Amino acid sequence: MKKFFIAVLSIAVAAMVGYGISYAISPVKTQKLEYIAQENAINTNGFIIRDEWVMYSRSAGTVYHSVADGSRVPKDGSIGSLFYGDVSEDSIKELKVVDNKIKKAESDESGHSLSDLDATTVENSIYRRENDIITAARKNDILTISRYKRDINSLRENNELAAAGTLNQLKEQKTQILDSIGVMQEDIYAQISGVFTSYVDGYETILVPAEIENYDVAYFESLSQSPQIRKIDNKVDAGGEVCKIVNNHVWYVMMSIPADTMSGRSVGDSVKMRFNNMADAVVKGSIYSISGEQNGRVAVTVKCPEYLESAFSYRLVDVDLIFESFNGYKIPVHAVRTEDDGKQKVIGINGNRQYDCYCNVLFTDTDGGYAIVDTAENAENKLSQMERILVGER
Repeated sequence: MKKFFIAVLSIAVAAMVGYGISYAISPVKTQKLEYIAQENAINTNGFIIRDEWVMYSRSAGTVYHSVADGSRVPKDGSIGSLFYGDVSEDSIKELKVVDNKIKKAESDESGHSLSDLDATTVENSIYRRENDIITAARKNDILTISRYKRDINSLRENNELAAAGTLNQLKEQKTQILDSIGVMQEDIYAQISGVFTSYVDGYETILVPAEIENYDVAYFESLSQSPQIRKIDNKVDAGGEVCKIVNNHVWYVMMSIPADTMSGRSVGDSVKMRFNNMADAVVKGSIYSISGEQNGRVAVTVKCPEYLESAFSYRLVDVDLIFESFNGYKIPVHAVRTEDDGKQKVIGINGNRQYDCYCNVLFTDTDGGYAIVDTAENAENKLSQMERILVGER
């Protein structure tokens, strides 16, 4: 009996010692810190709504666009011609070549169009005389300095006259081409400023900013999810589209999303949108309109006052509507400890020491059981300095 008691006692002591060693080595459960970007977002399809001016032809004819797709044009800027008759493709190409030369001449640094050789010759002559002026100044030769200055002014004036002559010749050449076409012509001027495009999709009069307040879920669902984008042909019929200008500085995106997603949100709230079919471009915006609920959904329209170059060529977009985004440390919800004064902290571990790391809880996912936290302002112990955090006892 005595031997049996000693044996049981030995086993118990061994178990206690073993547990004590285990607790001493690893008494608590820890977790490595993970810094992540967290978004509260929903993915959906949306339609771009914007101010668009479309010109329509009064009769059958031929269109000539003097600007390229994607070019920004000012209000009342010249963007081409509409000929009320049949015009050969060769004449259209001639016009394009001459217009490009005129633009190059007008955008030249001096506003003129000398050949590179002539310009170089003139600049070299001016450079030599400027050096001569320096030499004459050392000799205090005022008369010679005055003569060199007159020479420089004369060279520059001749340069300008020659350039003006070249530009005038190009314009005369364009006039001759237009006269040779021999049909009635109407110059086209942009009625709004924006981005020029020769593509239309039929939604220009269906989706307009002035009507956004009237758009609801039913209207959204009535729109085709496959807009037919079509390039305007050079040959147009009466009533056919001639060209389009898109205001790309202020535009809108309309989406249909679950109504409960908008709980606690209202018009004016800031959001972001990421366009997955536009190279993941991200723009800032604000909620502009929320329709009434229909079948558990609402139509939400976001206003974007931010220029996005590629947006002018899209109507239907694959978009992530981002309500909030957080950058911080992902930890289990139960690792956050709240003190009597309401301050929140986690226990950080660096080496063999533990630290109280006061933090702000940025986001909580109760279903997922995790929170996103970051170091509180003026906190002495920062999470970025910790290797791990305490998440509970083993």
